[in-house]
Amino acid sequence: MPERFQPFGLLHLMTVAIVLTAIVFVVTYARRGSLARAHAMGRAIAVGLLVYYVIETTVRVAYLGVPFAHNLPFEICNALFLIGAFALYTRHPIALEVTYLWAFAATLHALITPTPGEGFPSVEYVRYFMAHGLLVMVGTFAVLALDAAITWWSLLRAAIALQVFELLVAGVNFVLDQNFMYLRRPPPSPTLIDSLGPWPIYLVSLELVGIASFAIWVAVAMGVRRVLPPRPPSDARPATP
Repeated sequence: MPERFQPFGLLHLMTVAIVLTAIVFVVTYARRGSLARAHAMGRAIAVGLLVYYVIETTVRVAYLGVPFAHNLPFEICNALFLIGAFALYTRHPIALEVTYLWAFAATLHALITPTPGEGFPSVEYVRYFMAHGLLVMVGTFAVLALDAAITWWSLLRAAIALQVFELLVAGVNFVLDQNFMYLRRPPPSPTLIDSLGPWPIYLVSLELVGIASFAIWVAVAMGVRRVLPPRPPSDARPATP
């Protein structure tokens, strides 16, 4: 029988440590090589994200009994599998910005304050941390391995993209009678959203928290860029004397 999940318990902290160690290993390997190698790795990871998304959806529906509609890409994390794959494969600047900021402003929180349906060693537990760990890795890869330029304009573009996405999700919720992103009602189980006020007040609160998070992670990325300046696009290396 899987153990009951305990937030911030030893198992949770060990799991997060393993996930972060894997992220550091992958991103460091990409960063220490040429930019061309990082681009190739990014394309491979992009394909891997799509394959993982299909496999996870199949497992959740066929094995865990999760309704198919709950796997549609209308939650930020599910959408990031597609946005992140596009960003890494094409290296589109805005897609890279959105991937990084959405992953760190939303998905990272899911690692720190997780809500898996079951504890270790259940399939749901492993799936939960693998999925969110992959997305945080993709956001990290965008900045450190692909040298994505994150500026204060990135905050504006990521925020606009979020509003457009929310409008799309609101329409999908109406048509399919769903509650993606909790736009229609709060989550059934107690979450941090409960502290942000009743519906629809918490929607405004979440927007403000999201903008503040974007600002923090833009500042972090700009600081990292000063310490680790981008590599030359030509992958030029100094000649050996």
